[in-house]
Amino acid sequence: MSDCNMAIQDIYTLFIQDDSISDAKKKNLTPLYKPASSRLLFLAKLISFGMERQFIKRNTKNQKLLAGGALSPIVLDYIMDSEVPKPCRHFIGRDKELEELYTMLEENRHVFLCGIAGIGKSELAKAYAKRYIKQYTNILYVEYTGNLHQDITDMDFIDDLPESTEQERFQRHNRFLRSLKSDTLLIIDNFNVTATQDSFLSVVLKYRCQILFTTRSNLNEYCTFQLKEIQDINILFQLTSAFYSEADKYRSTVEKIIETVHYHTFAVELAAKLLENGISTPGQLLAKLQEERASLDNEDKIKIIKDGQSSKATYYSHIHTLFSLYALSRKQQDIMCNLCFLPYTGISARIFAKWLELPTLNEINDLIETGFVQTTTRHTISLHPMIKEIALSETKPSVSSCHILLDSLQKICLMHGMEVAYYKKLFQTIGNIIELIEKDDIPKYLLFLENAFPYMDNYNYHKGMNGIIQELTGLLRTKNIGTDSDRALLLDFQATLETKPEKAIKLEKNALAQIETITADNARLVSNLHANLGGLYRMNAHPDLAREHMEKSISLLDQFNLLHINDSIPQIANYAMFLTKQQEPER
Repeated sequence: MSDCNMAIQDIYTLFIQDDSISDAKKKNLTPLYKPASSRLLFLAKLISFGMERQFIKRNTKNQKLLAGGALSPIVLDYIMDSEVPKPCRHFIGRDKELEELYTMLEENRHVFLCGIAGIGKSELAKAYAKRYIKQYTNILYVEYTGNLHQDITDMDFIDDLPESTEQERFQRHNRFLRSLKSDTLLIIDNFNVTATQDSFLSVVLKYRCQILFTTRSNLNEYCTFQLKEIQDINILFQLTSAFYSEADKYRSTVEKIIETVHYHTFAVELAAKLLENGISTPGQLLAKLQEERASLDNEDKIKIIKDGQSSKATYYSHIHTLFSLYALSRKQQDIMCNLCFLPYTGISARIFAKWLELPTLNEINDLIETGFVQTTTRHTISLHPMIKEIALSETKPSVSSCHILLDSLQKICLMHGMEVAYYKKLFQTIGNIIELIEKDDIPKYLLFLENAFPYMDNYNYHKGMNGIIQELTGLLRTKNIGTDSDRALLLDFQATLETKPEKAIKLEKNALAQIETITADNARLVSNLHANLGGLYRMNAHPDLAREHMEKSISLLDQFNLLHINDSIPQIANYAMFLTKQQEPER
């Protein structure tokens, strides 16, 4: 340990500030800290005390239990954006399931809440958090984005430093989560992969807190709670009535619609909203659903399969039929097309409208009313996973059809030195674009990726940077795709993430070798590559080579009349710093 005195001082501060430790215990141990000769004894006794404290679940009504200590710290003010979203205000009919879930979590600590898309898993998890909030010191909520390691890294802790690397952030967050006890509940929503697809699951399952996963996957090797359809038609009729004001008038037809969509909660809600908007009468809707052969025998109903996909299943057909009945306007289709790229956690409706250059939120509000777009009290919007699947297949988003969105994101990425508070959502959106968009305009798409990479570098967002490198590597493997400049940039990006100096230098040299003739079109890039190579040589104690490439960089800017542009500022400033260290401050 490089500074054990500082470590003991920090531990002492934590001990004194912990209001769950009694004054008597503090008076007992504090005298050992004062003389330096007994500090190690203080540390040993404090560690023993920490290990031996009896664990008692926090009960806010009982002050004696609070004083007993051994509880998780209250973290809601410490971890930003970890609050559980409120359940739908029309949530009904799951009292028995909530009680069963409580018992299972008490007995097993980790539970996977399984079921098909749209059956109400996320809503049940949110409702559970609301009902049992007083049983826990903390309830934390994480929306799974495809990588548990990354999701823990991306959590917003109030004392995260902007200059911290992803690895440093992960280590701090993981260490903290490991310290939480079973009076804390962690909800991981939409964990729609198999155990082998996310290797970090085994680490998370070692946390001592209670964990509730919602998942479409069938994870039978763990403690699972299979969520079934609500079988009581009266409850689903009540749900329909919450959205469709004339439900009582057409009760028998509405009940047949509920039966036809196999009591599927999300399909029932969409059907009710469709009827309320007057797009279809109950009779017409029932006929349409039956005509689409949605009313299938029970044995034909969806089975949960290993990867959780349900695109060929009956429920998917119901939602697809309801979606097609809306006959969305061209503008609404365009919005749905672009919404496919949003992260599951959603984004501010106003920010999204700005990205699409929408003058008002009217079209988005209409889509919220129909039920296609989800919204929360935080004014964020997102797509339900089933709607996203359908919107992707119906609208087929491409580089050319989504050019306004791509241009807007590119403009943000080009504002070097300007920070946006929602950068993680921005980078997740770019990641989804890479994964889902049809690449029908390769030059435009390459430029989009090349402008996004440096902005991610500002925030040390290595996941996104690696994703862009992987995408560019795949595209530029084909000879007739891209230019020499594109290939040079790819090598430059690889050098940025390279930890070994010799390899990074070699990559930068290879990048320069890609461009045989320097022209007005590529002069900025070549200048930048020389500056980067000079920087690498400077860091690795080769001052003569550093000077050569830095001077080449600036002479190119001068030769092509580029000294006045923003990109030249860091290159000139870096060169000035180098000269100062080389005892040439006047120069």
